[in-house]
Amino acid sequence: QAKARGLLIIRRLAICNSEVLLDRLHDVSLAVAEEVSNLRLKVARFAINTIGDLFSNVKKDMDCEVDSIAQVLLQKMGDSNKFIQEAASKSLGLMVMNVTPTRAMSALIAIGAQHRNVLVRKCAAEHLLTVVEKMGAKKVLSGTHSSASLLVYIVGKLAQDCHPDVR
Repeated sequence: QAKARGLLIIRRLAICNSEVLLDRLHDVSLAVAEEVSNLRLKVARFAINTIGDLFSNVKKDMDCEVDSIAQVLLQKMGDSNKFIQEAASKSLGLMVMNVTPTRAMSALIAIGAQHRNVLVRKCAAEHLLTVVEKMGAKKVLSGTHSSASLLVYIVGKLAQDCHPDVR
């Protein structure tokens, strides 16, 4: 209950007074990300929803935390609990919409696109599509040669995936 109460306080701060969190944003996001893997489903879901609120309200200041948080959230997509999967996907969607698109794209490619679990690959592919649509194909392909070629390679790999939901 204490952890759930603490996460609720962080969530309220993120929504109502996000400037307070900016000084210790890294510590706060690490603490919240740590609770995502809590064995109590209530605490884990509160932590996932808190991450979504952090992305929604702190926006671009969360860029530095994208890699570590995306890894934790994508890992939760392999969880068998549907509520946890839905919450993790929703928070990833908020991440994609509120941080720098290239940061979100690189995290999704590095962590989720080649994951062994089909649910993780499916979620990464869905959110990668959102990032590409948000940026526009012209901007995505006009980036550095290595990032554009990596994206084309990953998209080709996802399009040839053995699972139809990933394709």
